[in-house]
Amino acid sequence: MSISLHPDTPQGRSLPGSAVASDAASGEGPRPGIRTRLFTKYVGLFVAVVAVALLANGLFEVFFYYREHKAALIRVQREQAEAAAAKIGQFVKEIESQLGWTTQLPWSAGSIEQRRFDALRLLRQVPAITELAQVDSTGKERLRVSRLAMDVVDSGIDLSKDAKFTEAVAHKVYYGPVYFRRESEPYMTLALAGTRKDAGVSIAEVNLKLIWDVVSQIKVGEHGHAYVVGSQGRLIAHPDISLVLRNTDMSRLEQVRAAQAGGGTMPDSLQEATNIQGQKVLTASAPIAPLGWTMFVELPVEEAYASLYASLQRLAIVLLAASIFAVLAGIFLARRMVGPIQALRTGAERIGGGDFSQRISIKTGDELEGLANQFNDMGARLQESYADLENKVEQRTAELSESLQQQTATADVLKVISRSAFDLKSVLTTLTESAQALCGASLGIICLRDGEVMRLKAESGCTQAFIDFMEAHPIRPGRETITGRVFMDGKPVHVPDIREDSEYNFGQAPVIGLYRAVLAVPLMRDKAVEGVLLLGRPDPGPFSQRQMDLVQTFADQAVIAIENVRLFEQVQERTKELSQSLDELRTAQDRLIQTEKLASLGQLTAGIAHEIKNPLNFVNNFSSVSTELIDELNQVLQGGGLDDKTKEEVAELTHMLKGNLEKVVQHGKRADSIVKNMLLHSREGSGERRAADINTLVEESLNLAYHGARAEKPGFNITLKRDLDPAAGMLDIYPQEITRVFLNLISNGFYAATKRKESEGGAFEPTLSASTRNLGNRVEIRIRDNGTGIPPEVKEKMFNPFFTTKPAGEGTGLGLSMSHDIVVKQHGGTVDVNTEPGAFTEFIITLPRMLAEGNTGGRN
Repeated sequence: MSISLHPDTPQGRSLPGSAVASDAASGEGPRPGIRTRLFTKYVGLFVAVVAVALLANGLFEVFFYYREHKAALIRVQREQAEAAAAKIGQFVKEIESQLGWTTQLPWSAGSIEQRRFDALRLLRQVPAITELAQVDSTGKERLRVSRLAMDVVDSGIDLSKDAKFTEAVAHKVYYGPVYFRRESEPYMTLALAGTRKDAGVSIAEVNLKLIWDVVSQIKVGEHGHAYVVGSQGRLIAHPDISLVLRNTDMSRLEQVRAAQAGGGTMPDSLQEATNIQGQKVLTASAPIAPLGWTMFVELPVEEAYASLYASLQRLAIVLLAASIFAVLAGIFLARRMVGPIQALRTGAERIGGGDFSQRISIKTGDELEGLANQFNDMGARLQESYADLENKVEQRTAELSESLQQQTATADVLKVISRSAFDLKSVLTTLTESAQALCGASLGIICLRDGEVMRLKAESGCTQAFIDFMEAHPIRPGRETITGRVFMDGKPVHVPDIREDSEYNFGQAPVIGLYRAVLAVPLMRDKAVEGVLLLGRPDPGPFSQRQMDLVQTFADQAVIAIENVRLFEQVQERTKELSQSLDELRTAQDRLIQTEKLASLGQLTAGIAHEIKNPLNFVNNFSSVSTELIDELNQVLQGGGLDDKTKEEVAELTHMLKGNLEKVVQHGKRADSIVKNMLLHSREGSGERRAADINTLVEESLNLAYHGARAEKPGFNITLKRDLDPAAGMLDIYPQEITRVFLNLISNGFYAATKRKESEGGAFEPTLSASTRNLGNRVEIRIRDNGTGIPPEVKEKMFNPFFTTKPAGEGTGLGLSMSHDIVVKQHGGTVDVNTEPGAFTEFIITLPRMLAEGNTGGRN
């Protein structure tokens, strides 16, 4: 591997302001290298890769070895436990087989000695049997032979109800529970019934201490052992005989409880447990049938996992050795890699500092050498391009200066447009002046469409003779002139020299205007030509593409300005009309109210027809036109093209127009509602005075209002309650007028209850109740709803004419006022209100049974 740095020329070049030059000027030394950090990174990475690979492999091996080793140990222990359980079961079966010979003979007077002889022989042959008792078929003990007591003949003890007799007779064999004689030695009772009914039962007491020989012979590793636990959790056999003699209770061990719950077999989740000495062990169990005992085999965990721990030690040693090797190998590889990278870094810093003659030589034959060659190629290209860099910078600076000048001029134009958005003459003049100045033109004009021709609207740099000529010769669509062609085709026209162009007939305009080159751009709105922006130069030559784009931008701004002015004028005109109609409507409404208060019903109807007919018709027509205008203004705002100030002014005008329109519509609806209500009132009149049943009027009003509400609103639903006093009886009244009062109050109750239902929802049930009560010479009528209630400030004014809390157009405010006049003034009664906001409203009406002679049905 070869690494070197060398310049191609005796002296490298430096850029002004470069990093190297800056460091040299400030006296700072070379930057500190990164060899140590990069070196450490590669070494650590290599070591980590090796260590992780080895550690992962070792951990996987240990994990699977642990599982397999543990499963094998458990399997071996379980097999040992099953084999030991089989031995103990065989031991008990042999005792049972020997005991069976004593049940062959039937009971007779001369057989007692023979049975005693057989019993003694059984005790000699089976050392585990300590005592043998023989019972006849009636359950009487006939013979007892024991190693520990005197023999007893014909004791006559009745065992007919004892479990060892009854169970043996029922099942032929009986295995009694383990018990401890003198609280030390374990015993069990084994009873066997003969095959003949008169053979009786032989009962043997078996010393289980001899099972120790079987258990002690089971070897589990070096320190493992086996033991037997009875069905009650007591230790029966254990290599440590002292534990058995102490009658040790093993039921407190988790593995013993689990095995007994599982029929003698432990679940796999308890393969590791704690033994009676508090030591962690691997354990397995097997049931001993048919005794209900359990054989356990245990092996200390330390001994079981000894080979695993040894494997882990070997893995740690291998990992340590591999880590040391990885460190050495990483150091070697990092040294070979960091050297070329440092050379690349140094060379890149010198090239970045402006020394383009710097060349990097790395001979490694790999990607680092390729990277060094790329750095060298980059330095050569930079060295070549630096020669013409200053010329390009100057050229670009000039272009940016021109662009900045154009942008500044455009911003100034937009500022003028925003400041004088609705002064079309000023805006168009500013656009013309800016376009002329930025494009180096000698003159500029804007002509706008006026019917079938276009006329001059703004100019800049034009002589008075040219202005007079343009005003005297309006532009018409055609192909003879440039403006006529633009007017007809709607496309820009660019002529570098009019004298060299034979397509157009320019006439006297270029001579009077003193121009040779011309550029004309259309002012387009909705694909229609609204005008033409034209620039002229005294010298021939084409306009640049940048200048043509700029003129097109000015043309678009002119279209926006024209549209703004048009809309502003329409808004002002419509606002003026709207204000006049609003004043007329208010005047008509004031006259309507004054007419209602002062005139009779006939005069009132005529006054309404005269005063309100024309304003209402105008309001309806004007509302439709104003709505269309508002929609058009909103489309202009959403379409864009307006500056922020213009948008704000148009939006303000739109908001003002919309607000006035809403007021007009609101007053129109209110006036229309007043007219309908007063006409209805004037047509119905006072009705006929006669005697009427007040309960019938209340019932008819409830039904009429309810069905009318359901017909108007199909989803309407309310609970009606009635408490009508039969003694209320007949009243001398105007039934038609009183019915109108009831209908008005009931309808108001429906409205209030429905509003509360809409606000609360849920389980709220709107309810309205009506009741009557006899008060002697007067009758009381109550109409109550569980609606929104009436606030105190509303309650004070609720009977005033034209007062209402409903939205505009939904009420006139005359219902309660007329109801009050009908009850109080016409009938001489009273109207009271009992209410709680948000809970209920109750109207209480009292009417006299007989009208006073002065009441003739008129309403004051």
